[in-house]
Amino acid sequence: MKLIYENDRWVANADNGQLHISGKEEAGYRPNQLFVSAIAGCFGEMFIHVCRKKQISYQGLTITPETTREGAANKISRIHLRMIFESLNTSDEQIEKVKKLAMKHCSMVQSVKGSIDMTISHERI
Repeated sequence: MKLIYENDRWVANADNGQLHISGKEEAGYRPNQLFVSAIAGCFGEMFIHVCRKKQISYQGLTITPETTREGAANKISRIHLRMIFESLNTSDEQIEKVKKLAMKHCSMVQSVKGSIDMTISHERI
């Protein structure tokens, strides 16, 4: 990956395309959006991987991250991942086990462990 600054934003050139990054929302993704998306996406990928291994199925899954920020630097101190399942075919106890395994094996979650409080909830629709 290579980042180039142009037109009031950073352009990250990656193998699969460009990503525009800026503190101005109209010019690209904001850094905090990318950070939280990376954590939620990594956790989601691990969660799906574990579900497949355990043959847990569902029709749809949405993860909505919620952040808490604090201090003069406005740092992210807490990330809550709210999971919404459609047509989930297993118990809440089994989902709790899968969430723990996904947290343990997600490199992004492990990278912020001890510095950002991570919580997860789930519901069925």
